[in-house]
Amino acid sequence: MLERNTALKQRLEQLTHLFRACFRRREQAEWAAVYLQGLLQPGTRKTIANLCRSVTPPHGMQVDDVVQALQHFLNQSPWDEQKLQRHYYALLNERLGPGGLLVLDELAFVKQGRHSVGVQRQYSALLRRKVNCQLAVALHHLSSAGLRPLGLRLYLPRRWVEDKNRLDKAGVPSSARRLASKTMLALELLDEVRAAGISTTNVVLGIPWGRGDDLLESVIERGWIWRAEVPPNLLETLYRGRDELHNELGLDHFEGRSWRGFHHHACLVVLACDLLICSRDKIGGTS
Repeated sequence: MLERNTALKQRLEQLTHLFRACFRRREQAEWAAVYLQGLLQPGTRKTIANLCRSVTPPHGMQVDDVVQALQHFLNQSPWDEQKLQRHYYALLNERLGPGGLLVLDELAFVKQGRHSVGVQRQYSALLRRKVNCQLAVALHHLSSAGLRPLGLRLYLPRRWVEDKNRLDKAGVPSSARRLASKTMLALELLDEVRAAGISTTNVVLGIPWGRGDDLLESVIERGWIWRAEVPPNLLETLYRGRDELHNELGLDHFEGRSWRGFHHHACLVVLACDLLICSRDKIGGTS
């Protein structure tokens, strides 16, 4: 455990330095490191209130209310998670070879009420029933080394897209106020990783969300290789990686309502997962 904690601390310091230029202000980068520390703490639900019990404010910063400061960083602070995403892809290009699979998944975040961005009663292919939830499309890189999340897109149902008042309250940006199917979101994620230079060419659906004919045809047209299913030797890695994302790193633990907070949290969970994988590689002597 000590060896893992040391490796994680070293990787976190490196990552904070590498991503500093992605933030407008130094304080934002420092709060990002604090949030990552909280996500990496074992054995707790990753709400901001819980995270604040195990983290300390950035060095030298006087903060009267850590919970309020971390909530502001996550939900209101105008840092660009897509800029971090692009920088993350550039770092991955140094580590990922041409092997492995690109796995498209549906994610379902079960919610109470109707105010969290994108939430409504809708059918989830993952849960195989209608439920009050948010739906998202996620893209992962899967290999024998583990499941590495690459990106995530929140799905907005028609009722949300056509309700300007709800969009305004949730802070949905103008670029996202459109009808986009899960297939469209999946293709956008694939196009982004290709543009970033990630060379993996095999694509598979982790959770089928329909017949998938349009997605299959579009994937093939773009030059990727469509796989009918995840190879049996990688299924355990896929299941273990999903469990780690949701239970250990708290991907579905976010309790805010805004578009910005949702995507900030998801972006930082992606980075936390990368930290875990890299620290394990270092302990195993593979990096």
